[in-house]
Amino acid sequence: MHCDPIPELGITNRNRDVFETALVRVAVAKHIPILGICRSALVINVALGGTVYQDLKSQFPQKPFKHHQLAPGNQPTHFVSVKLDSHLFKAVGDDVFVNSRHHQAIKDVPPKLRVVACASDGVIEAVENNDASVQAVQWHLVIELLV
Repeated sequence: MHCDPIPELGITNRNRDVFETALVRVAVAKHIPILGICRSALVINVALGGTVYQDLKSQFPQKPFKHHQLAPGNQPTHFVSVKLDSHLFKAVGDDVFVNSRHHQAIKDVPPKLRVVACASDGVIEAVENNDASVQAVQWHLVIELLV
């Protein structure tokens, strides 16, 4: 499914999108492990048949909190809840504190992936496939809080 760009989308790079989508498809076909971070999480989702919100503020059904932080990138700004039965949970645990530097997010997840983490506003923050050879997270940084 193709959709036209909305004004809030911002700058895109068609050549990069086509190249990275092809890389994802080849890697998945050859069972080469992939870790997607931020934009790459969106590319992975789309390459495997999913969709994205081009702009959270104008397209997300609920009112999302600010996912494009003004704080420095090394400062976490919100928590993400990770599903206990996920491979991601084994790596980072639950209720991880992450940074947030995106105005886009995964919308519809393709059958080859499943949602494994969300922000409290419902924005999808991570997906993975069944054997964890494909992992994708929206954030760049995780802070483990010692309580």
